[in-house]
Amino acid sequence: MKALRVIAAVAAAALLSAGFAAASPDKEKTKTHGFSVSGTVAAADEAAHTLVVRASSGKETTLVRTTATKINGKGLKVGDRVSARYLERDGKRIATSIRIEPPAVAAATPTATAPASLR
Repeated sequence: MKALRVIAAVAAAALLSAGFAAASPDKEKTKTHGFSVSGTVAAADEAAHTLVVRASSGKETTLVRTTATKINGKGLKVGDRVSARYLERDGKRIATSIRIEPPAVAAATPTATAPASLR
């Protein structure tokens, strides 16, 4: 009976230490899902399946389109106002959805011009 108690105590200690190791902050994953960007399409490369979105702050974000990317709107081209959702994988920003704003909405929502230092 004493041996059974010792085995139970050792097993309990092993489970507790494994729980603390799993919860350690050193092994936190970095955020890879749920990013978004809105702005104007600054460049689009059909062959490479990439587009560059320039936000109103002037920051440019390069996104990669895949066959799984959902595009809402007609004809993605330079100058279009877009809102995109993306995730980061293998150092790339993979677009999951791109919404092209209709011209009436884009005209009603002006985009600030980029500072002269970024042009």
